[in-house]
Amino acid sequence: MARTAPTPSPAPSTDLDPSRRAGRRARHGLRAVPPRGLRALLRQVWVLPTLATLAAGLFRISNPVMWHDELATLTVVRRPTVAILAMLQNVDAVHGTYYLLLHYWILAFGESPAMLRLPTVLAMAAAAGCVALTGRRLFDARAGLVGGLVFALIPSVTRYGQEVRSYAFVVLAAAAALLLLLRALERPSLLRWFCYSLAVAAAAYLHLVSLTFLGAHALGVAMCWWRDRRNWRLPAGFVLAAGLGVASAYPLVKLGEVQVTRQLGWIAVPKAGDLITIWGGVFCGTLMAGGVLLAGALAWGTGRRFGALLCSTAAVLPVVAIWVVSRVGETSYFIPKYMFFVLPACAVLAGAGIAAVRPRGVAAALVALGLLASQDQIVMREPLSHAHYLYPEPLTLFVPLDYRAAAKIIDAEYRPGDAAAYGQQRQAVWWGVDIGVAYYLNYLPHHVKVRDVFAGTSGKDRNDLWPTQCPDPAGCLHDEPRIWLVSKDDGDPNVLASVYQPAQQVLEQRYTISRVDKVSGLTVALLVRK
Repeated sequence: MARTAPTPSPAPSTDLDPSRRAGRRARHGLRAVPPRGLRALLRQVWVLPTLATLAAGLFRISNPVMWHDELATLTVVRRPTVAILAMLQNVDAVHGTYYLLLHYWILAFGESPAMLRLPTVLAMAAAAGCVALTGRRLFDARAGLVGGLVFALIPSVTRYGQEVRSYAFVVLAAAAALLLLLRALERPSLLRWFCYSLAVAAAAYLHLVSLTFLGAHALGVAMCWWRDRRNWRLPAGFVLAAGLGVASAYPLVKLGEVQVTRQLGWIAVPKAGDLITIWGGVFCGTLMAGGVLLAGALAWGTGRRFGALLCSTAAVLPVVAIWVVSRVGETSYFIPKYMFFVLPACAVLAGAGIAAVRPRGVAAALVALGLLASQDQIVMREPLSHAHYLYPEPLTLFVPLDYRAAAKIIDAEYRPGDAAAYGQQRQAVWWGVDIGVAYYLNYLPHHVKVRDVFAGTSGKDRNDLWPTQCPDPAGCLHDEPRIWLVSKDDGDPNVLASVYQPAQQVLEQRYTISRVDKVSGLTVALLVRK
């Protein structure tokens, strides 16, 4: 008896069948794959690093209290353009380009803490994209992606991405200059060398010290030329482009020669050991510095010697050059925030080293770096973190000033007719107590505006950063019923001792102290007219 072949049973349904998953997604109104435009975007190595850096910079952007460097920026960018240019002839020319950019920014978007800090967040995010694209050119796409993500994890990228100063833009200029140099070396053209020249000029106008990266760039050009020594177009193009960028900053150099002693005289001459310890400050975290530099050392095992040597030189040579100049010259520049522009090269190198391991190892390495940076990232967002300008070194020179907490006390107890006076250790107006407290009063519920009874000539009228104080305190008082005296707390139990001597005598004669409150670094005293 003949046997009939058994009828094959239908294949079991499984979630691993892509056609069944696609049909089920379609029935529920879901797309089986991302749209074509999104797929193309996700294939770009710069996207995730840019978004990650942007997210890290935006997180709790308004929480840290503005510190007196940021308040110096604020008092300048509020002025008309003509007044800013006039001030730059006397002081802070090195930050002039940033001041002008931020001046026009706040005209459009206002001066809330978030809006003041947003441009630097965007600059750091753009720098992350440049890091990723540079890593792809020097190594491969995976190295570029990982390098960009390493950059996003660095605590100083977050910290100074939220700083109302020019350092994030310096990092962007350095990252862009390295990327544009590689493009010019790949296919030299007049346009590409001109774009590189613009990046060099931007770095110069944002911070002259950053031009030390040109030494590393020159080495990269020399290595490319050595392969084809008959092609003089490469070194000639580089010399002309870099020279044009540097020469364009000549006016800034001349101003800097006059202003350098006033602005940088406080920076100590570095010691030999500082070449090692400085890296903790550059990364705003000693553990993170060690992790990134160790990962960067692995890049030498990838076989891409040109990329490894160029990035290693771009990371180390500027630091050594600044150390040497600071020791042999008349002025020291050796402070971590002046060297943040080496971070893009460090991140590219670390990305290449990490990308050389297996995919699972890449994820584990990024998680490990995230853990190394986690504590520092938390500290970076604390209310008084911005005053720790040498972090992770302990802050010993002064106690952070909590302008926001002082303003809250006045806002809660304010009465119409109240005025304010500010004690800043006699004539040391650079602490910005008057600017900081008045700024935060404007962003508290009652939007209190109080007259500064001892305000003299404004910084704008003096073509300088800071104002003077009233030369005739008795004449400046208008018999205000109450005065809020906010002074820098120097430990003196007599709160009136913080103001300059003539004002102290007038206040003692006419007012009694009703209450005294203390916040970090500041004393808030309510004076009532006798």
